[in-house]
Amino acid sequence: MKTNELERTLQYDETRWEEVPARLSSTLQLFITNKCNLRCKACFYADSLGKDDMPLEDYKEHVMHYKSQIQKVILLGGEPTLHKDIEQMVSFNRENGLRTTIYTNGAKIKRLESIDMTDVEVRVGVYGSHHSEKPLDKIDKVSFPITIVYMLRKDNVCELMETAEMADSYNCKRFFISSIRDIADTGSFWDDNEDTLPLDEYADVLQDFVLNYKGSIELNISKRGVLKGKKEPMPDKCRFGNIFPDKKMVICPFDISLKKYADELCFNERQCNKDSHCLLMKIVLKPKESSEFWKHVEIVSKEVRKWPEWKQRGVAQIPEKEETK
Repeated sequence: MKTNELERTLQYDETRWEEVPARLSSTLQLFITNKCNLRCKACFYADSLGKDDMPLEDYKEHVMHYKSQIQKVILLGGEPTLHKDIEQMVSFNRENGLRTTIYTNGAKIKRLESIDMTDVEVRVGVYGSHHSEKPLDKIDKVSFPITIVYMLRKDNVCELMETAEMADSYNCKRFFISSIRDIADTGSFWDDNEDTLPLDEYADVLQDFVLNYKGSIELNISKRGVLKGKKEPMPDKCRFGNIFPDKKMVICPFDISLKKYADELCFNERQCNKDSHCLLMKIVLKPKESSEFWKHVEIVSKEVRKWPEWKQRGVAQIPEKEETK
């Protein structure tokens, strides 16, 4: 376990942003296929890419085995949109009261428009705005909202702000910033190679971005062991579990490329073996105008429920927002 002396508090304009606690969910990550249509530099799953799919029956068996311990299922790969049964998988999660996140490179994102995406989060990983193997400008725009995940490395810092600005036109509800950690090459989360952005520089880049970003999309900032928020909790136990098409299992996502297999998964039991708290935590910043809007919607909805009373009083318009006392 490593105590990182580089950790610092992220500063932001509190007149523009409201920090809200990150939603902590016990999460089963199912790698439903080893197929992928891209070959990205420093991919943590590169050694496992191939042709194997997770059969639908195996998928259902995994979900049901851990259902009582989890709140969310993440579909990964490979590229999950290449799996022929992805629609049935999403429906199965919904039927069992579990939230779904699909993590995709976006190349086949149009396929998801045929699926009911009402309660599904789609995270699209990109490495830049125009110049990389996964640029945002090559992603098709879709009708459902997406989360854009910008994976920082040394060669794409210069496109971070431009990508965030482009996100407005992509029905993006969250802009998530994280970084590549090439553990398969370095053997450790904390070490760097020629491609990865050193963690102290990552903190500098994120601090500069947050102070200069003028947009109004919710920001999710991966802490990466060097950043902390002013309000969010600091869990010290692993809440993830990972299963692959060959049924092998890994607890911490950062142990996948090291192939540290487990006989059984556990959630919120195992102490983090890399730091004093979970390295997968994030800082969530919501634009204040958005927060105020939803507070107003809540006030209005309470009044709408009194509609029969309104009719008796002859009220014909939505009430103005109540002043906070």
